[in-house]
Amino acid sequence: MNISLTTMIKKSKLHFFISLIILLAVYKLIFFSADSYLLLLLNDVIVIISIAVLCLYIMEKIREKKPAPLSLIMNVGILNAFVFFVITFSDNIMSSVSDRINNHKLDPGPISDIVTLIYVLIFFVFFAYVLMTFRELFFYKQTKNVKVYFQTMIIFFLLSSISVVLFSGNEYSYIKNTFFVLSIILIISNSIRISWIAFINKKEKLSLLALSVVISALFIVNVVNSSADGVHGQLLLHFSPALQKFSTLMLIYGAVYFSFLFFTTMFHIPTAEVYDRRAQEVSSLQYFSKLITQVLDFNDLAETVTDITLKVSNADAAWIVLGEKNQLKTIAIKNAAYVDAEIINDYLFKLKKIEEITDTMVFNIEDYSVKSSLSEKFGNILVSPLRTHNDHKGFLVALRKNELIFYEEDKKVIDTFSDYASVAIDNSRLLSESIEKERLEKELDVAREIQKKILPSKDPVLEKLSISSVFIPAFEVGGDYYDFFETSKDKFGFVIADVSGKGISAAFIMAEVKGIFESLSLIIDSPREILVKANQVLRDTLSRNNFVSALYGIIDLKNEKLYLARAGHCPALLVRDANVLEFKPAGMGLGLTYNHLFEKTLQEQEIDLKDNDTIILYTDGITEAKNSELDDFGEQRLSKIVIDNSNLSADDIANRIIHDVTIFSSSHSQYDDITLVILKWKQKK
Repeated sequence: MNISLTTMIKKSKLHFFISLIILLAVYKLIFFSADSYLLLLLNDVIVIISIAVLCLYIMEKIREKKPAPLSLIMNVGILNAFVFFVITFSDNIMSSVSDRINNHKLDPGPISDIVTLIYVLIFFVFFAYVLMTFRELFFYKQTKNVKVYFQTMIIFFLLSSISVVLFSGNEYSYIKNTFFVLSIILIISNSIRISWIAFINKKEKLSLLALSVVISALFIVNVVNSSADGVHGQLLLHFSPALQKFSTLMLIYGAVYFSFLFFTTMFHIPTAEVYDRRAQEVSSLQYFSKLITQVLDFNDLAETVTDITLKVSNADAAWIVLGEKNQLKTIAIKNAAYVDAEIINDYLFKLKKIEEITDTMVFNIEDYSVKSSLSEKFGNILVSPLRTHNDHKGFLVALRKNELIFYEEDKKVIDTFSDYASVAIDNSRLLSESIEKERLEKELDVAREIQKKILPSKDPVLEKLSISSVFIPAFEVGGDYYDFFETSKDKFGFVIADVSGKGISAAFIMAEVKGIFESLSLIIDSPREILVKANQVLRDTLSRNNFVSALYGIIDLKNEKLYLARAGHCPALLVRDANVLEFKPAGMGLGLTYNHLFEKTLQEQEIDLKDNDTIILYTDGITEAKNSELDDFGEQRLSKIVIDNSNLSADDIANRIIHDVTIFSSSHSQYDDITLVILKWKQKK
């Protein structure tokens, strides 16, 4: 809505200007040769209003595009050069028109009026654009309200222009001259107020210096060529005396403004480099303040840090040293060889010059042997610590060649910059750690899903056997495994195992082990043979760093016998008649060896089952649970619990064991998985 309204206003101003020009054209065709005072005054009023409307239209166009000062000045220069061409050849142009009128025997009145109107319109556009450009430059980067100065000057421009008609007699010439002189004084006063020069860089100032010379020369030449004796001056004077006076003032304004602009720019050249550097410092700090909250790759960030270091400190080389003392890592080296960086780092740390610094410091390479071994003639070194929360992350190193030194202001700038860089680097590291943590959590989610599918969802229900199982992982994913196999009507198999390692790798090994035992339990009835075959299959799966301890058992439900084989796992406990019997048949862990030694040492044990026999299978997460004094829960405490509660059900015994283990280790974190399987035999009555 606002955009469309603004567009309509701009279009209305343009239409109004066009209407005024048409009115002016009609007026000129009818009253061009009239000498009436009122008609001359009306003519000048229409001209001034036309220029004012055009100025308002151009001002809005300039505000809309927001061009830089150099762009505006370049446009003024181009228009000025065009006007110079028009003024210079105005005599030839008007002579050519006169010749065509005479040769074709045309009426000179209308044709001459139209050509003059087109000629004057060129200067309408020129004066309006130049005036609005001066207005834009006058207010650009002003810190005070100086509107009154520019408005006063415009008012005196109008008074000086209109006074030519109002006070045309010689007796009133002092009034015209007074307005003209005051206008010149205001031009000089306003031309001095050039505040935007300080806000452009050195390269732009050098370009501006050259442009101001050329444009001021063009304005001066145009002032001279616009005298009342020339064709151009006569044309404007004949068309509108006010326009001729306004033209003179505008050309003088341009000549004065660009002359002052030349000298002002020249005086700013020596300090241009300082301004450029300060601007670079501010923009760099602003840029880094944004980087603190942005996602950025650590390596890209390090490169950015050293790039900006070169700019803000005007250094010849820079790099980052991460770590402390003997654990140093040099990264993001700029404008220096890696070997040189390592030599300088060794020199600084060997002399213990920067290990304990808390603020930015400057050092000089005084050792001749170090200087001679460098491929570049580095001399002065600036070192700033990279720290967050008083924790040193490393150092930012900047160097200058030859005898160039770092000054106090360089130290202050780098000290401030390194604080921003430290926070950005720390954020980048935290981000990397967060991403890694998120990745691990996703992996653990996968592992948890795998483990859920590996472990039994519920305990089997048998007529002669009561079963209870508990699994408590120490971490998100455990390495323990247990399972049950109802291979036939009279045979029931079970296994408990502990995979070395934790996390997703252990979960995948567990999945592999589950598949092996499920397959072998269908075709083999001997626990020993199952473990032997399982070890052979795992040969292609387990790495040298992994192994699996396991205890496999088969219960013959018909003959009431238990067969056990153990591959390096915790012993099985049998509770009978208030006594605990430990069954620990010989055997090595799966994956420890794949030769005949495994099969040779592996034993199978047969046990006759009696009524109320309770078989306890567990992993070392129970017996090795620790209290605040780092004492183990141990097998004796476990045996006592199962004896004291042997008359209870399998579920109650399991709950009692877990309860006592939890209380025992409440002051110490769980460091291993806890797996417990209780099998309680019930003879058929």
